[in-house]
Amino acid sequence: MARHVFTIAPGAPFLATFVAALLEGKIVEGVSSTIAPLDLARISIFTPTRRAARALAVELALKLDRPAALLPRILPLGALDEIESAALLSFEAEASFDAFAPTIDEIDRRLTLAEFILAWARALKGAVVSPDGAGLGEAVLIAPTAVNACALAKELGALIDEFVIEDVETESVLGCVDESFDRYWAITRDFLGIALRQWPALLEERGAADRTARAKALLETQIRAISAGSWTEPVIALGSTGSNPTTARLLAAIAQKPRGAAVLPGLDQDIDDEGWRHIGDAIGERGEPAFTHPQSMLKRLLRQLGVERAEVKPLGDARTPLAARRRFVSQALRPADTTQMWRGFREALGAEFPAALEGVSLVEAPDENLEALALALFMREALETKERTAALITPDRQAARRVCAELARFGIEVDDSGGAPLASTPLGSLARRLAAMTEDGASCLDAAALLSHSQTRLGLARSEIEALLPFAEAAVLRVVPESGETFAARAARARDMAQAPGAHPMAQRVNDVQWKAIEDLFARLDDALAPLAALPRKSKLAARVEALARALEAVTVSNEAGDLGGAEELLELFDRLRSPGASLEFDATGFAALLDALLFEATVRGPRRAHPRLKILGPLEARLMEADLVLLAGLDEGVWPPQAETGAFLNRAMREALGLTPPERRIGQSAHDFEMALGAPCVVLSRALKRDGSPTVASRFLTRLEALAGDDFAPCKARGEAMLAIAKALDRPDAIEPCKRPEPRPPVALRPTQLSVTRIERLRRDPYSLYAERILKLTPLDPFGGQRGAREIGTAVHETLASFVQAQPTGPLSADADERLLALAQEKFAPFLTDPDFKTFRWPRLVEGLRQMLRFERSRREAATKIYVEERGEWRFPLFDGTEFRLTAVADRIEIDAKGAAFVFDYKTGEPPSDKQVHVGFAPQLTLEAAMLEAGAFEGVGRREVEGAAYVRVRGDGDARWIKPKNGARFRELVIEHRIQLKTLLEQFRDPSRSYPSRPFVAFAGRDGDYDHLARVKEWSREGGDET
Repeated sequence: MARHVFTIAPGAPFLATFVAALLEGKIVEGVSSTIAPLDLARISIFTPTRRAARALAVELALKLDRPAALLPRILPLGALDEIESAALLSFEAEASFDAFAPTIDEIDRRLTLAEFILAWARALKGAVVSPDGAGLGEAVLIAPTAVNACALAKELGALIDEFVIEDVETESVLGCVDESFDRYWAITRDFLGIALRQWPALLEERGAADRTARAKALLETQIRAISAGSWTEPVIALGSTGSNPTTARLLAAIAQKPRGAAVLPGLDQDIDDEGWRHIGDAIGERGEPAFTHPQSMLKRLLRQLGVERAEVKPLGDARTPLAARRRFVSQALRPADTTQMWRGFREALGAEFPAALEGVSLVEAPDENLEALALALFMREALETKERTAALITPDRQAARRVCAELARFGIEVDDSGGAPLASTPLGSLARRLAAMTEDGASCLDAAALLSHSQTRLGLARSEIEALLPFAEAAVLRVVPESGETFAARAARARDMAQAPGAHPMAQRVNDVQWKAIEDLFARLDDALAPLAALPRKSKLAARVEALARALEAVTVSNEAGDLGGAEELLELFDRLRSPGASLEFDATGFAALLDALLFEATVRGPRRAHPRLKILGPLEARLMEADLVLLAGLDEGVWPPQAETGAFLNRAMREALGLTPPERRIGQSAHDFEMALGAPCVVLSRALKRDGSPTVASRFLTRLEALAGDDFAPCKARGEAMLAIAKALDRPDAIEPCKRPEPRPPVALRPTQLSVTRIERLRRDPYSLYAERILKLTPLDPFGGQRGAREIGTAVHETLASFVQAQPTGPLSADADERLLALAQEKFAPFLTDPDFKTFRWPRLVEGLRQMLRFERSRREAATKIYVEERGEWRFPLFDGTEFRLTAVADRIEIDAKGAAFVFDYKTGEPPSDKQVHVGFAPQLTLEAAMLEAGAFEGVGRREVEGAAYVRVRGDGDARWIKPKNGARFRELVIEHRIQLKTLLEQFRDPSRSYPSRPFVAFAGRDGDYDHLARVKEWSREGGDET
């Protein structure tokens, strides 16, 4: 029987070429521009996508040149699951539409399949044993939680759809596992054998059907209607590659009708017979079928149509200027087993390579952000030419959104046809934050994030919350430790804490009116979060969704109008998640992960504000579309083409045994999209050398083009580099003035006249930090939730040791010293021990360090006659300008021996300073305390001559690290030297010209400081700083 099969090559405008041929009477007999209006309406045309259907309708209306016309029935096929209503079917098929069961909701299906998987996981427990009957000793973990089961259920659903599409019998699964396979595959085989049999029965019981199975049944009805002898109306399949068998059978039914035709996209009629033979077939003993070739699906379709490649009739002018590029791309993408023929092709037609690559540019950007900017500039440049159009095609939705954002800087709005994920909308992100609340309730950081969200209202105006938030954060959320109590209770405690002398200055500035407003704000927040807090640790999905919906409503309620983008989609998602049949239970973490996944899958499409000459399309949507400039973004392996994945349930050999199409099919489809897009007059190819900070590998499609072209590919790179240079220059200033190290010179009257010995150390190492603290009076904010860090741990250690020594200040230690010390430690560290991480990891090390301190204590008591702990001292002395300076200190430990000599000690929970740091004066704490002691600054101790000083590590071996002066000098000589240096240093800072530089001695600057961000250390130090 005759087959009416045509093709339109890349380079020819697909829809315009088809419409011209149709109206010239070349496609279907009796159909031309002279056709009667009613006869035109009887034509049925199938297109791959709805976008292509709309574009075809516009093209037909333009070319018919009639005041009014009834257009043909244009039916978008798309994926099988796009067939949703009888309006897409033939008149004969519409009568049987109601006979098909309604489709099961996709989320409902996923949750039901997740229950299957959880039952499987429970059945596996203890079922896998070794031959001798003993357990294997290694658990087989199959979806142990509901959220894991939902992730696997998505893959299982895709596999069920694939079985339906590929016409694979479910019973064949039982025989697809070889004995050489790992035991896991036998387990999955058994599970699939049960699940694939039970799933249809469950659907029948519910009176529902899988969307894919229903769509396939509807198409089968369409095929039977077209194949019937009574069908006489014209019918055309346009632009489909027949990638699934049902669509291929539809094309075959259409092509064999006397008034039917199939128009294929981009069938390669340039490749030689040898190359064609290798596509999709294994040639020779070691040959592998080339499923990744762009023509693999079309070759399979031709077999199903019963048509040879030579019998397919080309439409359009084959002698277009882009014919050279078409031949070049065909050769570049030929099967790998035949690339030895490149040499002959280059020798024969290498002269036309420059013409073939004319209009092609390659952008290889350092990262994805610069790639997006360069692409946006190409699109912006296209608008400079009247009526010129541009289309960005990419499978990477992130890249599409980046380009949209870059175009916005030029005031150009372009809608991404793929939409935006619901998770990226304000309401979607707020729902994610609420869902992430743990079973232990919201933390202070959670509360700060919620209150900072643009959609949080709590019945107030947004401006009221924003005015209170800085005070609420500094006075409450960063002060009160996490304790599980309500935020209103925390606010009441924080109000009392703000009256304490050591409270943060910002908390002290909050007045009564503001405190009342803060307390009311946190009470509202408690009420809003109450539905989530009331949930048990594990709850049914419907209960969690209901609690989240109520909390979201309470958080967003207001008389103000917020950003409601995505509200309809979010409410619809909540309704779908309240599936009455779902028995899955989730904890808060699992529910948050499930909701995250679903919110990123859901798509929100905003109002159509697209620029009329710019489009952003996915590869599927771009089929049959045309533009003067086409930009192909994301040409990296794993993006375009996508990564070939076999899935969790079947390995490659099992798929082959079942007759399923190999996963490389997706690569072949993406290759065909790439080949078709290269038919545009001007093409920009782009990739990023790094994505998300990781190096990428160039797409195999790019690599092949460059390998065949050789030096002729250089102009393509040059054109891309030219635009990339503009993109780099766009945000680059004319001149970059390096940031200088800050060196403020405050008036002498503002400079401090009292410092502690530890602040003297900071004055030496980082004067700017002292300037910020004492002169600007800036106090660093505490971490959220009053988290206790190294400083608080050190304070607790000092208090523990001080209390222990004060309880027995002299004489040998008692026999129960160990128990008493640990009891004191547990008392001082009680707030810390509520944290499981601290109790598990840090507490054992601290206990060991305290035990080592007992050894130090016993050894020192043999010589010491008196011990002073936490002794306060103050030393007053004049400076050259007459100013009286006060030096203060709190000595951790002072010992007096039998001869009356003193020894000074400092406890260190961290690493003590080195001898070199002490000698040069960057760690003068102990030497200055010794100087104060010799000056009689410690009233309780009196004037004493100091013989030595040491740092005692409260970890490791607990040994004392004695300060050893250089060249055998006495310790008192070092004390005298540091005393002189102190006075010199202080007098220097009484000079108005003396600045307070940031980190003047980098080698001795120590760890990151609280004021480094204010001093912009990372900026000026990157430039090398300056000499100070």
